[in-house]
Parts: sequence; C-alpha cells; structure tokens
Amino acid sequence: MRGKGSIEGSERGLPSKCADVLQGTLQGLGLGRVLRHLALVRVWNRAIAPRVRERAAVEDFRDRKLYLCVEDPIWLHELHMLRHKLKTVLNEEIGEPIVDEIVLRIGQPSRRTTPAIPNPRVQRARAAPADAEARVQQLLGPLKDLPWRDALERLLNRWAARWS
Repeated sequence: MRGKGSIEGSERGLPSKCADVLQGTLQGLGLGRVLRHLALVRVWNRAIAPRVRERAAVEDFRDRKLYLCVEDPIWLHELHMLRHKLKTVLNEEIGEPIVDEIVLRIGQPSRRTTPAIPNPRVQRARAAPADAEARVQQLLGPLKDLPWRDALERLLNRWAARWS
C-alpha cells in the first residue's frame, strides 16, 4: 500500500485514479484496519472451503494477526495444523502478505461474518413488554449511580423485545 497522502499521477501532472484518492483518504481517516478486515472477511468467504467456514469464523484482524473462533477442540486442532496453508491462501487471494499469524480460540462462531447494516424501513425496533421493562428496572435498581447503567438497560430492553 502507498504511504499516507501519496497519490500516484499527481506528482507527474497526470490525473489521479479515483481508487487511489479514495484509498488515501480512507487511510488518512484511520480506516485502513477496517478495510483490511472487510477484505479478509470477503476473501475468507470466497477462498475457504464451506466445511471449514461452517465451523470457524473470522472474529477480528489486528496487528497482522487473524483471530478465528472455532466451535470445538477437534476443529481447533485441525485448523491449527492447517493455519500456515490458510494464511498462504488468504494472502495470495488478497494479493499482499497482510496476515502474519492466525490465532485460534474455542467458542461459538458467529454465522454472520460481515457487518449487517440495519434498514429502518425493514426492521422496526419492537418495544419490550411492560412486565419485562419492570423486571429490567428491578434488576438494575442497585446499579442506579453507575455510568454504564443506561447502556446495560438499553441492551436488556432490546434483548427482552426479541423474546416477546
């Protein structure tokens, strides 16, 4: 990748490519990590076998390390043995060596590996039932002065609305 602020072509008086300008702008805004993470997720979904994708998911990508969540110890061992091959496949698909290491952990892999953008016309937020709101207030009563109480209350109300 080019350095921050370098735009190919402008130094020679030629027009710059939109892709170069956009990439430089996003890098300047500090969104380079997000772009690399999304590129890895896209490559993961395209290049990795479905039997592996069903049991492992990309959790994070930072400091050139790809963090994968695997559903059980058997698959953790299997992917541990394949981690160098996976790294090679991912780097070749992306076109540059951005993954230095693959870190595995056991957990429930999320089936959604790309961020969902809510569409307000399609998804309407449901309100939690009155009895659930009362129960949430009762549970949070002792936490009234803590700074994160409001965030916890919103989370519990959203969770209660799903199950109503």
